[in-house]
Amino acid sequence: MRAGAGRLGAVLVVAILSFATACRDDGLIGFPLSLSLEAPQQAQPSQVVSVRYNAAGRSLQGIVFAWGDGAVDSVATAGAQTAAGTVEHVYEAPGGLFTLRARVEDAVEGAKTAEAQILVGESL
Repeated sequence: MRAGAGRLGAVLVVAILSFATACRDDGLIGFPLSLSLEAPQQAQPSQVVSVRYNAAGRSLQGIVFAWGDGAVDSVATAGAQTAAGTVEHVYEAPGGLFTLRARVEDAVEGAKTAEAQILVGESL
């Protein structure tokens, strides 16, 4: 065996392993599942409350919002990898502290929840 052949073989092995690692297809696209909410801390009865949401995942199926007063809304995401927007709600009467719970479903990664608390009709 020639002296340079061993070195060339080692370089080829490193190059092949580097290429194989770069081309690895683990079948996962998108992002790790996440969900965040930006909500006002306080609102008055009959006032429109706007809440921003931001979700990321691999195949988002939808987001459900339970406002804490019995009302429920949802947003369809149809397999998207990201979803962001605003949902609105009106609390009809003062009721103290309401907990908004949001749940995003992902076909690959399961579900993730986020919460925000909104004080309605009272001062902080």
